[in-house]
Amino acid sequence: MRSYILLMFFFAASALHAQNFIDAALNSNPFIPRPYVFGGPTLMPGGYAPLAFLAGAGIRIDSEHFLFDVHALYDNGHKVNDNHQPNPKGHDRALNGSMYFRFPSGWSFGGGASWSQLSTTEYTKSSWHPRFGGNRDFFVKNCIAENCQGQYTMRIGADYFFGGNNRDNGTQGVFLTLHIPSPSLNRHFFFREKVAIYRYHDTVTTTPEINRDVFNREMGTHHFDSYMEATIMYRF
Repeated sequence: MRSYILLMFFFAASALHAQNFIDAALNSNPFIPRPYVFGGPTLMPGGYAPLAFLAGAGIRIDSEHFLFDVHALYDNGHKVNDNHQPNPKGHDRALNGSMYFRFPSGWSFGGGASWSQLSTTEYTKSSWHPRFGGNRDFFVKNCIAENCQGQYTMRIGADYFFGGNNRDNGTQGVFLTLHIPSPSLNRHFFFREKVAIYRYHDTVTTTPEINRDVFNREMGTHHFDSYMEATIMYRF
């Protein structure tokens, strides 16, 4: 299922041809912060119950040369396969912030940081991760002969997030993002999708001073996983 979702994500991106920016679309959003809310289902990674629901709110700027986004979110994901079962309750919460400089071509580059916390019946753990990457706006005109009826727009992004202070699992990987239509347009409703593909090692339970063999085995046993958010965003 996840492989099919990722395949559709990249197919949609490759099907669009790069267009120059349309000035009217960019000028519709001045350099003014605009609040927004979002919510929807999340396909959770291994160890969690497979489906959770999230909700969040934030503030963003989508001006001609500057993109800014800061938001908080909460989901009801809980662990069903860890070393602390039964563990019936849980949730995640996170804070994310990023800023990008956008060029006239539509490419944007920048970075940010995120903080997240997992809370369960048995334990709580948190970490922060810096990240760097970029995104691209696509505008495709819907034309019949010389009569243009409108345009199909989207924004696709990719950021690499680093391990930060997550020493327990060393989680790092790639965030892929999709907005339809592009937030460059002066619209209220958007489809917002995020896919994370990441690498991590077994949870570290000791130190080299106490048990070097166990420490090395945990640090050296790596896994890959992913999760996906599919939400509706309303920008005020």
